Amino acid sequence: MNIFLKQNVSFLVVIALIIVSPVAARAENSKKSVESLTDLIDEAIAANDHIAAAHSKWKAAEYNIKYVKGMPDPQAQYGYFFDNVETRVGPQEHRYNISQKIPFLGKLITQGKIQAKQAEALQAEYEATKREMIKKMKMLYYDMYWIEKAVQITEQEKNVVAAVENVAEKKYETNQVPQQDVMRAQLELSRLLDKLLQFKQNRKTLEAKMNNLLERALGSSIAIEENIELPLFEYDLDNLRILGRQSKQELLAAKVAVEKAEFEKTLATLNYIPDVTVGFDYVQVDSGHTTMPNDGADAYAGTVAVNIPLWFGKLHAKVQEKKELLNARVKDTKDVEDDIMYEIEDLYYKIITYKNIIALYQSALIPQSNQAVEAARVGYETESVNFIDWLNSERVLLETRLAYYKTIVDYMKSIAFLERIIGKDL
Repeated sequence: MNIFLKQNVSFLVVIALIIVSPVAARAENSKKSVESLTDLIDEAIAANDHIAAAHSKWKAAEYNIKYVKGMPDPQAQYGYFFDNVETRVGPQEHRYNISQKIPFLGKLITQGKIQAKQAEALQAEYEATKREMIKKMKMLYYDMYWIEKAVQITEQEKNVVAAVENVAEKKYETNQVPQQDVMRAQLELSRLLDKLLQFKQNRKTLEAKMNNLLERALGSSIAIEENIELPLFEYDLDNLRILGRQSKQELLAAKVAVEKAEFEKTLATLNYIPDVTVGFDYVQVDSGHTTMPNDGADAYAGTVAVNIPLWFGKLHAKVQEKKELLNARVKDTKDVEDDIMYEIEDLYYKIITYKNIIALYQSALIPQSNQAVEAARVGYETESVNFIDWLNSERVLLETRLAYYKTIVDYMKSIAFLERIIGKDL
């Protein structure tokens, strides 16, 4: 009778440990300030030098628009006559000239459009750099969530096995079970301790990676949220493809590159049109030796110059170059779009599969594993189930719970990857 009471007390201890362990873990985590994924992403974006550099390049390109479509600087010239040119009203001594080149108006406008497209491409690059940081942070955060759950579940299982070991020892002391049952429980306990050490080391590694992205001091502690709300993900494939075409930064940049190449071809064609340079000359004349009223009067002249686009072979070659570059940009854009469509489809079916597997774990696998453990426990009490079967049922429950949370993390990471491919949050 005493042995039976001791066994029941041990099982009550097991249940208590299962209940208390998560509470203790939450109490430990509450000592740190829990940081949401959104806050960590904002901090990482603000701290990253690569993102700041991409932003500066974009803004610099915007400022350059006004510069490239502006008029060229006027030119001023000065000439001195070492051997004075004698005129009827006196010798010429100094010559001053100011001129302004006036490019064909369409050239300046087109140059401004080319630079505007360059700024658009750099803006898309900046946004892509931010999206890449968001993806990296989400991947790390979800991996840390998985490790937290794995540690929590393994701790619970360790406590269960420790209590089982205690029961086995008591049964062994009364010659109810062989010593191998105790040794198997101890071996299982050692295996779980090894797993815990590995999980905790992996968490340190993930924490170090996140600190690096956040530009925090190495060794800084990061406490993440205990639970993650699973999105429903009710998108269809066609809708995702449309979003990808509209929002993917690399595709937008490729399309802008096509538009830029079209303007560059137009500019090369405009080189067939001459530019005009207008100027003003002032000649300083010294006093002569005449009695004429205009003796020593200075001279003034207006000038007009036009460049002659004579070397048509050179101009034609430039136009052909820009046509080929335009064709290349069009093909690059098609290639980028094809890759995006493939990745969207691949991730879509992965997400749907993970979603179905999660539902299967919730509705069948986890409840069945719990029932198997309970049946094995009762069977071990009544000696209708041996120790190995009971231990195996506990192991299956552990692996099932770990696999459940791993599937949740894979589901969330796949959505994060899809958001990067599409170029926006879902």
